Amino acid sequence: MRAQLEMELEDVPGQLVKVLEPISSFGGNILNVLHERERKTPLGRVPVRVVFEVDEKVKLNRIVGALRDMGVRIIRVGEKEGAVRSTVLLIGHIIHTDIRDTVDRLNVLHGVRISDLSLAMGAIGQESAARATITADDGVRARAALSRLEKIAMGKRLLMITSLEGT
Repeated sequence: MRAQLEMELEDVPGQLVKVLEPISSFGGNILNVLHERERKTPLGRVPVRVVFEVDEKVKLNRIVGALRDMGVRIIRVGEKEGAVRSTVLLIGHIIHTDIRDTVDRLNVLHGVRISDLSLAMGAIGQESAARATITADDGVRARAALSRLEKIAMGKRLLMITSLEGT
């Protein structure tokens, strides 16, 4: 299951590492950390969001309990059991065909988002390659996103290679 924790941390060295340790020790696989040090909460703390995978709800509850025992201020706990990820490679004139447009056209789908994007740029005028991870609430939405991306890629004359995992 995919889980998301939103917390407020004291702005002192070591706090981020401190809250990541229970996630790891209870078998969580950390996918994303958003640490917004430049933006303080009304209490003067640092907002932090951690997205991770854990194989059972009991472990999620243990992680949350351990963090609370440590005195961490937890704002929100969310989980998505059906989150599906697909990795796609796009090859071609990605920059010239407006990668932002491509991402925006997928992100408007309900329950779908580009959760990771890596770009390898060729020389000026040469083709580029992008690796995109599409995260969807379920398999139906994931297939719809891949279908839409395939149509976008065809329209922009990009080669699309889809992984076999996820959907």
